[in-house]
Amino acid sequence: MKDLWIAGLGIQTAAQVTREVEEAIRASREVLYLDTGVATRPFLEGLCPRVTSLYEQSYSEERPRVGAYQHMAACVIEAALDHPPVTFAIHGHPLVAVHAPFLVLELAKALDLRVAVLPGISGIDTILADLRIDPVVHGVQMYEATDLLLRRRPLQPDVPAIVWQIGPLETCLHSMRVSRPERFARFIAHLRQFYPARHEVSAIYCSPHPLLPPTILRFALEDMGEHAAEIHTGFTLYVPPSGSRPVHDWELLSKIDSVEHLRSITRG
Repeated sequence: MKDLWIAGLGIQTAAQVTREVEEAIRASREVLYLDTGVATRPFLEGLCPRVTSLYEQSYSEERPRVGAYQHMAACVIEAALDHPPVTFAIHGHPLVAVHAPFLVLELAKALDLRVAVLPGISGIDTILADLRIDPVVHGVQMYEATDLLLRRRPLQPDVPAIVWQIGPLETCLHSMRVSRPERFARFIAHLRQFYPARHEVSAIYCSPHPLLPPTILRFALEDMGEHAAEIHTGFTLYVPPSGSRPVHDWELLSKIDSVEHLRSITRG
């Protein structure tokens, strides 16, 4: 038996919770959850008698998000020590674009708590489905928006790009305020080093409810600021390739459909 499960609820919560996660929640004495969906609490209460939302008690307007993560981690560890087993249930995948679980893992290790991480459907999965993308065909590059600017990371224009957290761009403070167009000026300038001004990109917010479609805003890269008021904290940017990379290894290309070559690199 575990002292603590860190579990993903999927993007649409009740519709996407895995059986593995459901079993962990049923076995828990308390579920502490981070998910703002309207149906999340009733769903969890149907599985566990004690349910605690961490969102409202952790986040404060214009306060550092890291403080919220530290508060969540402390609450989860305190519960795991006091009345195990408990579940820390998180929207999406529990280790994708969320810092609090990593703090929990560090504290749990120091306190010898038995922990298991249970995956959930993430924003990566729903973006690929909603935009009909196969990441194996051309590859994919992924970055966090503000980190992209801070480190001036180069982008490969022949590889699809997914840029996370464009809504809270350029700040580590929590805020639900509507963005101004100026917020995206530096971001657009950075991307313009690698893509044409009129290159079409997509800002996507994957639906948290099975009856609602995803919100997909398509626009030219240089026009991103015009959609500032629509791009809230849940949006991700998808940048398709602006060109293709030519084949360089012609020798290998000539061999990939050769039976003789197959036999030379395999046994039996």
